[in-house]
Amino acid sequence: MKLSLQAILSDPNFDLSVGNSQRQLAISISAFPSQSDADVPLNLCLILDHSGSMSGKPLETVKQAAIELVDRLKPGDRISIITFDHRAKVLIPNQDITDLDNIKRKINALKTSGGTAIDEGLKLGLEELGKGKQERISQGFLLTDGENEHGDNNRCLKLAKLAASYNLTINTLGFGEDWNSDVLEEIADAAGGTLAYIEYPEQALDEFSRLFNKMQSVG
Repeated sequence: MKLSLQAILSDPNFDLSVGNSQRQLAISISAFPSQSDADVPLNLCLILDHSGSMSGKPLETVKQAAIELVDRLKPGDRISIITFDHRAKVLIPNQDITDLDNIKRKINALKTSGGTAIDEGLKLGLEELGKGKQERISQGFLLTDGENEHGDNNRCLKLAKLAASYNLTINTLGFGEDWNSDVLEEIADAAGGTLAYIEYPEQALDEFSRLFNKMQSVG
């Protein structure tokens, strides 16, 4: 981060014959990211809920939101994607950004099925994030309706606290009209992240922009 100082005098014309002349001095301080700040690479993991309760608009919004985030990444960044219902699997293992089309194709192919076990998704998400954390800003994004009928909320909190202990941040984004904010807020708080409700893909883009700016300011 670089600082710029600018001093502005209210009247630059001095009259030395006047012994008691007063002037006002305004000082403006501006902060802007240096080149090194802007180039801090990211290590992101998307943890996507595709359980039965996400059927219809929620899953379609999740897919569009995930693609919006992937489009924000740059060479040097790393991405991993976990999908979960009552089980979890690694859709995209932790890797450099090289084949965006393949990543988007796999996201678009997601279909709803099964129950929901958020803790299973979080567990795999932390494992993948840990593989690319060296010299990168590491953040996870949990996209779900928060309904955890096949999962363990206490385990979710333990995993969130474990993430924080390894400097891995987990942000939670809620989808669907009947989303459960309670567990998602607790996860975000424990893992040093933020909670947001996403009704439309455009809201996801705004939230990602805010979080990306926050990540770069921290870096």
